[in-house]
Amino acid sequence: MPVRYRDMITRLASFLLIGLACAAAAAQELPGDYVLLLDRDSHPLAGSYRIGPDVKMTLTSADGGLPGNPVYLDRAFFPAREAEMLSFYNGRHAYSSDPAAVDVGGEASILDKETLLPPLFKDQTPEREKTLKLTVLARLAFGPADRKLVGKVYKVEGIEPGDKDWRYGDFFHVEALDIVLPANAARAIASVETGKALGSGDFQALYVEKSGAPPDFVSCIAEKRRTPEYRLLAERQRAGVDAFLAENFTSGKAFWADTALYDTNQAMSVYTLCPN
Repeated sequence: MPVRYRDMITRLASFLLIGLACAAAAAQELPGDYVLLLDRDSHPLAGSYRIGPDVKMTLTSADGGLPGNPVYLDRAFFPAREAEMLSFYNGRHAYSSDPAAVDVGGEASILDKETLLPPLFKDQTPEREKTLKLTVLARLAFGPADRKLVGKVYKVEGIEPGDKDWRYGDFFHVEALDIVLPANAARAIASVETGKALGSGDFQALYVEKSGAPPDFVSCIAEKRRTPEYRLLAERQRAGVDAFLAENFTSGKAFWADTALYDTNQAMSVYTLCPN
């Protein structure tokens, strides 16, 4: 066997073994567990927090700064269930073909039939459709030498000229951890951190604390996390909001339709904890 082929097979076998080991760890993920992908300055690039068997909260900050809005998903790669409280979005996706079946070098036009679930605004149309063009560009490994993260680099585009959608762009799907982040951010992954958080709000606060910027805001969050009052708020959120999501997310219910749950969640928002 030529040396170059033997080397390729050896590298592929190493990637597969790492992927299987990470998959086994992901299968053991329990409510309360979190995963963070960190850059060389230990600032988060992306992360997820397991709320229940079929729902997790994800955060992303491609520049290593403050994260975007929390998103609740059943899975990261072409989710079937997706919700974002701050934009009052609660939806279900049904795809005309399986995006995971597209292999490296392949492309597919996938019709996403999106159903918007209650609560809805008065002028919202409950169902809408959009065709997404998926191209799987490569299978690569990023991250530290002792824990390479194997996954697909892929592109999502529209089919209409000039069409814009937040789902468009180049991404990297860390398959074993089921985390998606922008492809350019994946190149900056330097380490992986796992641990336990008090709840989904505490995970967001932890993420912000590790982001390091802006310093005054981060210091305020760090101080709040050390107080007994904070722990009480976090435990209340986990017993209320997180428990509701764990039980009802698959069926399509959103916690913000319940005023008490909405208020409990808002009390744990990093911007409520440190408004200035």
